[in-house]
Amino acid sequence: MTKISVSGAVLLVMCSVVAFAQTGGGPLIRHRAPTDKALDFPLAALQAEFADMKTQKRITTRLMEGGAYSLNARHQIGAEAPRAHKSIIELYFIQDGTGTLVTGGSIVDKAIRGGVARAVKAGDVIFIPPGVPHGFSDAKALSYLNVHFGGTD
Repeated sequence: MTKISVSGAVLLVMCSVVAFAQTGGGPLIRHRAPTDKALDFPLAALQAEFADMKTQKRITTRLMEGGAYSLNARHQIGAEAPRAHKSIIELYFIQDGTGTLVTGGSIVDKAIRGGVARAVKAGDVIFIPPGVPHGFSDAKALSYLNVHFGGTD
């Protein structure tokens, strides 16, 4: 039987948590939200993040985690499963690409029925209140910033 020191065990657990967060157990988190200073996201850093996401085929990077709020970079290709949040308010800031976003209606058999479909493109901003079903029925290399606030569901 091999003995593992306490510090070795802690290191092993920490590495496992990081690996889990980066491989499907949740989004990769870049920053925790500071409480004592501002946090900048320069255009060059955002462009580099989106380029890395495309290369790594990563859909989401959590740029900033703040508990009841977060800032996410998203890169969507094709359709996604629709969802509705109980308490989260979302804002989408479309950076690049095009897609069809469907909102409203209801989720039936993993699709939105009776919703409103709209074409989105760079420069568009979308507000989605809690409880409203939403999802991309199609996206062509769509990159956008996604702000969550007001909840954790």
